[in-house]
Amino acid sequence: MTLRVVHYADIEATYDDPERIARLGDAIASLRDETTLLLGAGDNVAPGALALRTEGQQALAFFDTIEPDVDTLGNHDFDYGQETLLSVVRQSPQTWLCANVMADEERFGHETGIIPWTVIERAGHRVGLFGLAHPKTAEKSPGARSLSVTDPISAAVDAVERLREQSVDHVVCLSHLGESEDHGLGEVDDLAVAVDIDVICDGHTHDQPRIDRVDGTLVVRTSGEGMDIAELRYDEGWTATHHAVAEFPPKPDIERTFRELRTTAGVDETVATVDEPIDRSLSDRFHGESRLGNFVTDAYRWATGATIGLQHSAGMRGGPALSGDVTVADLISIVPFDMEVVTTTITGTTLRDVLTSGGEIVYPAQPAFWHIHLSGGSVTFDYETRELAAATVDSEPIDSSAFYCVAAPENLVRSFNIEAETESVGLQYELLAEYARAQGIRPTREDRITRHGLETVHLPAE
Repeated sequence: MTLRVVHYADIEATYDDPERIARLGDAIASLRDETTLLLGAGDNVAPGALALRTEGQQALAFFDTIEPDVDTLGNHDFDYGQETLLSVVRQSPQTWLCANVMADEERFGHETGIIPWTVIERAGHRVGLFGLAHPKTAEKSPGARSLSVTDPISAAVDAVERLREQSVDHVVCLSHLGESEDHGLGEVDDLAVAVDIDVICDGHTHDQPRIDRVDGTLVVRTSGEGMDIAELRYDEGWTATHHAVAEFPPKPDIERTFRELRTTAGVDETVATVDEPIDRSLSDRFHGESRLGNFVTDAYRWATGATIGLQHSAGMRGGPALSGDVTVADLISIVPFDMEVVTTTITGTTLRDVLTSGGEIVYPAQPAFWHIHLSGGSVTFDYETRELAAATVDSEPIDSSAFYCVAAPENLVRSFNIEAETESVGLQYELLAEYARAQGIRPTREDRITRHGLETVHLPAE
């Protein structure tokens, strides 16, 4: 009998869109039957507006409807704290697998039923499954800082050995490794080459769906954010297909549930109206000055009275453009983290170093990326020399010996490696909402970020 697998990952802010989460639910229901394993590959609890307001409990309304077989831990699933995540694990219907996250000397969540691997019989096949978290989970999510993440390849070798001992027909890894931090190939491909795995259902990297064979292993990944799901089949060999969620109708009961959750969570308030849509694509966030970056940093500076507002590009999430009536949920979706904006005073030298990092960070596959947005100043960066050619605050060149009050997310300030005191001002989205109510949302491009020498940046061949 043909074995089937339906795979999803990185639901994240899909919960905030009742129609899209309802379409995802119908897609799963339509593709699933008694021969199907339903597998998640992490970041299916958080982040998002509802996740932030309900501490991840919104995911249970979806899990209880679709009844997954297994899931693994994504880095963002820890965003609202370990106990918040474990509360969801305790109440959810699926088995949670993770072989490489440790709390002190024990596996994280073992007391709530998180296990490293399991065997499920389906359609006459014995399927061995194990889960892997991203090796930088503790760095990526404040809620995971006290945890340690072991080498995923070593953990996989152990898991596969144990599963093969149980005479399984197939070994499937639920991976939240994605591709490497340089936005090229890396973690998941290294795993496929190093370990004898039949199928890797991957997550973490968005907007880059995959169906590939890497050294004999089938590697499958969705686009994330509820945009598509993958259907895998084993019939004398593994094959896979992607299905666009937009092609399925919304499941009425799920849509109704999540509209009610939005109302209860208080995220439906309209705070402003946007006449000219504001792009939130990856290219917009990482390719220099953007209207989104200007809006966010203007809000920080307005709310705090700081001299300059800063926001790192990676700290703003992608999604549909801001357009028409903008709600609290829309603003949370830009920065869906339990993260304070703080103010601190730094020297001009430190400020120049921070601004330099906007272009100095180089991903081999994306050397033209820009990583810092700002309000209250301007920068000119030379990509040929990878140096800051000019930088101003209030139209005046930065004085290395002067001191400047900066408002930025707490994790960005922490990366400055300074010992200066900080003052918390409020959660990121709260400041965005206050600013939107008072000032509206009408950002423009103002030559805050000028980039020279881009013609010398050579992107790697496809």
